[in-house]
Amino acid sequence: MKNPNAEPILEISSQVADLERQAIALKGKKGPSSPEAKARVKYNALRHGFTGQILIMTPEEREKFDPFVKGMMTDLAPVGTHETFLANSMAEEAWRQNQIRARCANLSAVGDFDGAGDKYREAEGIESAVIDSVVARDQSKQLVLMSLYGQRTQRAYEKYKKELNELQETRKTHQAAELEEARLLFQLADTQGLAYDPRQDGFVFSLPLIRAKAERHHRLLLAKRTEGGYRKKNNLTEITRAAGKAA
Repeated sequence: MKNPNAEPILEISSQVADLERQAIALKGKKGPSSPEAKARVKYNALRHGFTGQILIMTPEEREKFDPFVKGMMTDLAPVGTHETFLANSMAEEAWRQNQIRARCANLSAVGDFDGAGDKYREAEGIESAVIDSVVARDQSKQLVLMSLYGQRTQRAYEKYKKELNELQETRKTHQAAELEEARLLFQLADTQGLAYDPRQDGFVFSLPLIRAKAERHHRLLLAKRTEGGYRKKNNLTEITRAAGKAA
């Protein structure tokens, strides 16, 4: 069933393909030298590392955008195409939020450059307040638009975050259940003196991973049996009783 909310996959036009071929052909040649030529290549069209789509932005923006998205993707640790889409969408919405906040802050700076507080330069303590008031009065439409865009972006971010969390939770729960099954089947084979191949049961886990899971499971069982002795050895029983009486 198709998802009506999914973004359509954009096909690369023949013009972009031609530009890519020209770029390959020109590789190694000197870049533009005249101001006019430099202005024409101010915006770089590069393929997005996670989506494969073409993004056009300035080199300065890309220097900040790429590490930001990469860091978000590392933190979110998506697995598979669907999770990668949701994680990348979160990263891009977060980037837009940062841009919106920066533009709102920059409106005050523009007011300062425009001389909104020139009459109050000598009045210490009120110049910034005057500039903010003038910007709020003269740029009210822009501020409202930025607020609206910010709310939409935040809602989109929360939507993608919720979907990703649910998807990852389902995957991890299913993975944990399968690993537990693999542990039990491994133990059965081991007690019977048989070699165990997890692939025969349809598992993707490696045998060392399953063995480590089994060893950790039984170490935890043994550790739980030592709790009473550990409390006695470290006088934790008396401390617990004293804390209970004090409460």
